[in-house]
Amino acid sequence: MLFDNIRKCLAAQPNLTYDEACLDITNILNETVQLLYQYDECYKCDFQNLALLQPSKWTSVLVRTSSPLQIDYYLNNNKSKCHYRQLLQEHYRYGLNVTNNCGPIYIKDQADNAYLPILMAFVILFSFGTFWYMVKCIYKNSGRVRQLLTWTTEMEEYRILNLQDLIGSSAGTPVVFERPPIALVKHPNRLKSVDTFRGLCIGLMIFVNYGGGQYWFFKHSVWNGLTIADLVFPWFLWLMGLSLTISIQNKLRALVPRRLMVFQIIRRTLILILLGFLLNSNKNLSTIADLRIPGVLQRIGLTYMFVGLIEVCFIKRSETETTNWASDLLSSWPQWIVISSLVFVHTCVTFLTEVPGCGKGYIGPGGLEDGGIHYNCTGGVAGYIDRQLFGNHLYSDNNLEKVYEIKDKFDPEGFLGTLTSILTVYLGVQAGRILRTYEGVRGKMYRWIAWGIILGLLGGGLCTFSINDGPIPLNKKLWSLSYTFVTAGMAFLIQAGLYLFVDILRKWGGRPLFYPGMNPIIVYVGHELMKNTFPFGWKPTVITHGTYLFMNLWGTFLWFCISIWMYKHNIFFKI
Repeated sequence: MLFDNIRKCLAAQPNLTYDEACLDITNILNETVQLLYQYDECYKCDFQNLALLQPSKWTSVLVRTSSPLQIDYYLNNNKSKCHYRQLLQEHYRYGLNVTNNCGPIYIKDQADNAYLPILMAFVILFSFGTFWYMVKCIYKNSGRVRQLLTWTTEMEEYRILNLQDLIGSSAGTPVVFERPPIALVKHPNRLKSVDTFRGLCIGLMIFVNYGGGQYWFFKHSVWNGLTIADLVFPWFLWLMGLSLTISIQNKLRALVPRRLMVFQIIRRTLILILLGFLLNSNKNLSTIADLRIPGVLQRIGLTYMFVGLIEVCFIKRSETETTNWASDLLSSWPQWIVISSLVFVHTCVTFLTEVPGCGKGYIGPGGLEDGGIHYNCTGGVAGYIDRQLFGNHLYSDNNLEKVYEIKDKFDPEGFLGTLTSILTVYLGVQAGRILRTYEGVRGKMYRWIAWGIILGLLGGGLCTFSINDGPIPLNKKLWSLSYTFVTAGMAFLIQAGLYLFVDILRKWGGRPLFYPGMNPIIVYVGHELMKNTFPFGWKPTVITHGTYLFMNLWGTFLWFCISIWMYKHNIFFKI
């Protein structure tokens, strides 16, 4: 798990890249000492050999700074132990003296803060946004002043001419002034808050897929846990469910036949799956034997088809607004029975299925975890099913393979996780049903907030509000039930806030997030196809967080510009 170029730190001025630091270790004792190490992100992993130091000898090792480092060494024939756990800072040089009193790890040479580039980027973007908002406010207010002055001038002219008309001949023709037409304000049926939220997901997705500045919190969790990158996909699926139920209800009110809607749903599903294969082949040009079958668009298509079909089958043709506090649940009890059955099946299969060589209920990463007793059990039954169904046509997670030293492939968009992904989509459908069922802003807001809090508590309870503990830990790769509840609960709360500020109070128009939210599929497919191609990306000459952050923000900015251009030219791609 150490870097391949571990001897880099032996140089006086090592050329360190991001997430790297040097640790100088000196043995002060009169005995040979074996030092062991492990990182926190490798949960329940045995410690590995770090260095074997003879008396009065020293060495320098290259370590990672993206996760806390643990170091152990034993003294007096293994009768006592010194233990260290510390999150090291990027590009620092540290020192550790091996002594009987377990001296601390100390700083020898400091470096610039690794988070300074992202702080500067935030300040620049915030300042630009504030400046742009001020310019728009000044422009709007100046327009109102000009309109008021024009109207005052017209009234004065009208008063003078009317006075002249009264003084003159009574047979004169009255003067009639035609007032300028009032500009109509467009109120589209689309909720801007939904498009804004979707645009936030697309923007984060582009930034994360382009590298996220190589910061650990913009990367997916190695196994259990939750990072910013882990939030984007479930939020997008949740929003798809919200939009789906609104679309179906609008079509039913327009007397669109249900069989036609079924055909449209299946057609869109097939297109999404084909686009997913296109993107998978774009990333892997080796052989057809290695082509990945599961994927992001494949999961979107399958969940869209399943939820769409059960909604078309069971939804009522007319769902009028009501004040009954449980109308949204009472009107959708058949759908909830189907969804609950899927969750029950997923839970039973996950914890009750006997996996050859792994037993029942294992949901860990395999490899080094638990001392390697589940070495070939990555993902438990979820990984086993995928390897039986898809063989070698699975995703290769380099980070997972590196941390846990696994050999089996595991696909985060596998078959079993699709069942709980359907629950994520249907929780979005529930949000859309609340929107269309209840009248008044408070009725919608209170229910969204209540759903968000309840789901968050349920998810937190399943993982005991921790990373690795609890009966069902937070896990994006498995799309665990706790992960589904927590991410959907966050989506409810975010949508409630955006709905209030964007659609009701209109304190923010949703720009610039609104623009990619109007063209999500073309922006997603486009950014995947153009990844690692100039001008969206290039190979930096200096390997630091700052250079990667600039490059990844630049690529994201270009796609925002493209989405704005498409919006201004009324170009919208729909499947």
